[in-house]
Amino acid sequence: MDLKDVVIVLDFDGTITLQDSNALLVEVLGDEENIIIESEFVQGLTGSRETFVRHFKHMGISMNEYYHFLKEHIDLDPDFDCFIERVREREVPFFIVSAGFRQGIKYILGDERVNEEDILANDLIVVDETLVPKFAIENPPCTKKAGACGNCKRVSIQNIREKTKKKVIFIGDGITDTCTVDEVDLLFAKDYLEEYCKENQLPYVPFRRFRDVIEYIFGGEGELC
Repeated sequence: MDLKDVVIVLDFDGTITLQDSNALLVEVLGDEENIIIESEFVQGLTGSRETFVRHFKHMGISMNEYYHFLKEHIDLDPDFDCFIERVREREVPFFIVSAGFRQGIKYILGDERVNEEDILANDLIVVDETLVPKFAIENPPCTKKAGACGNCKRVSIQNIREKTKKKVIFIGDGITDTCTVDEVDLLFAKDYLEEYCKENQLPYVPFRRFRDVIEYIFGGEGELC
C-alpha cells in the first residue's frame, strides 16, 4: 500500500495506551454498581452511550479527580512516539477516533503529539461540579441491539474517507472498534477486536504494541527511534 494514498485512524484506549482508561476508571473510582454497569456493556446488553451516562452519574467525579486518575494509572505504549515520528516523516495524515473523551486524550497526549482537530471523540462537561458526558454524534445510525455509541466510529471513518479521499488504515483493540472492520482497507487488531475478527473470519493484521505496526507499515525503516 502506497503511504501517499492512505490515512491512518487510531483507537485510543487500549491501543495508544496500555490500559483502557474508561474501564479502569470504573475499577478505581467506581463501586459494585459500576461493576454491574460495565458487565452489562461487555455482555452487549447496553451500548457505550448508555453505559457512560450511568457510570458518570453514579460516580459523581470532578474534572480534577479525572485528571488525577489519568496521571496515576494510564501509560502510553512505549513505541507510540516512534510511530508518530515515522508517520510525520512520511507526511501521512492521522486521526484519533475514540468512544472515550477528548479531555482525557488531550491530557495524556499533550499538544505536541496530536492536533485538537484530529481528535474525534466525546466530551466531558462539568455540571454542578461533576462530569457529564456530551456525545459527539447525537443521533447516530446504528443497528446494534445494545444501542449506539456516543461517537460512532463507523460514521467517523466514513467522514474521514470522504474528507481525505484516501484509503484507511485502522488500528484498534476493543468492542467499539468492531463496527469499523468493513469500512477500512487495512485493519490492525488485538485483544477483543482480534478475537472478533477470528470468530467472523475477517482479514486483519495482529499486533501487540506499536513496534509491530511500525515494522509492518515501514518495513526496513521500522527500526525503533
